[in-house]
Amino acid sequence: MTELTILHLVVGGALTGLAVHALLNHATLPRLERLGAPARLPRMSVLIPARNEAERIGASVEGWAAQAYPDYEVLVYDDDSSDDTARRAVAAAGGAGHVRVLRGGPLPAGWRGKPWACHRLRAHARGEVLVFADADVRPAPDALARIAGALASLGADAVSFVPAHDGGVAVRALTALQNWAVVAVLPAWLPSTPRRGWLAALNGQLIAVRAGAYDAAGGFAAAPLSLAEDVALGRRLAALGYRVRLVDGARLLRCRPYARLGDLWRANARNLLPVFFGSPPLLLLTLLSAACCYLAPLVLLGLGARPGRAGTWLWTWLPLAEVALGLVPRVISDRRAGYGPWLAALHPVAVGALAVMGIDSVLRYWVGATLEWRDRRYDLAA
Repeated sequence: MTELTILHLVVGGALTGLAVHALLNHATLPRLERLGAPARLPRMSVLIPARNEAERIGASVEGWAAQAYPDYEVLVYDDDSSDDTARRAVAAAGGAGHVRVLRGGPLPAGWRGKPWACHRLRAHARGEVLVFADADVRPAPDALARIAGALASLGADAVSFVPAHDGGVAVRALTALQNWAVVAVLPAWLPSTPRRGWLAALNGQLIAVRAGAYDAAGGFAAAPLSLAEDVALGRRLAALGYRVRLVDGARLLRCRPYARLGDLWRANARNLLPVFFGSPPLLLLTLLSAACCYLAPLVLLGLGARPGRAGTWLWTWLPLAEVALGLVPRVISDRRAGYGPWLAALHPVAVGALAVMGIDSVLRYWVGATLEWRDRRYDLAA
């Protein structure tokens, strides 16, 4: 058996596994738009941490303030912004009595920005259910009712939602990897248990959690220095026996988290390592393996264009089959999210770019580099 044959067995097997797993998730992963409102509507608190979000906060507040839901409040925490985030949030509220903007001060020692902002929001919230939403999330008018329905129908204590992403071509190709990862990689069909707490995925863009469960788990105060506070909260809830679920919310929730590719790069350099349990070897092995699976067939097609190789199984037909097989999960996730069909064609490049971001994250960790985010500097090795 030649080395090339072994490569095809490994790559083809991995891509087949991802495709089968994506089909399983496609059949079982709940969709927010298909979940109706529960019989009893709990009081909800929408909590929005915002630091230097003047460009995005207005659309978010407008969307949450106009929900078709009878009993809820919207709290925006201006986390010591240096721009006019607070003023724009107040203007977007339009005098609505159920919307309040809270002014925060300097970040205290022993905390990172987002966990602190969410902690302060919880102190002012009065709802039975806490809905932590990033400042760039724009909900459909019936999103809150269906979020309540998700908690009830899934019998969950905490549910997080994956939105659709807007932006330029490069940004969308990369941010849509989140939708792909949920469908292709994450075993969303497998319920989390205390023994499988590592499967308890919470996406910090939008989390709905019952207030009693949040408080019992210590909330974000239990991970004040985490750069992946959403993952830490999900794993802690699961470890304590609470049910944590993930829902596809792309048809009712949209966001534009990054205006520029550089912002996206810095965010991934900051977040990737904590998501992979703070393990550089695990992060590098996972991302480089994925890049190999998606890029190796393309490289073989290029090398196989030479006379004597073109049209053979090892250099042409198997690589073509692997390219097509590798796009199956991305086509499924893109269609669920409402992305254009052309975006999937950029998937191999996006996976390769993500691998480079992972290498950047690990190098910053090893050399003790800091990273600037929202005018604050974070030590990735801390």
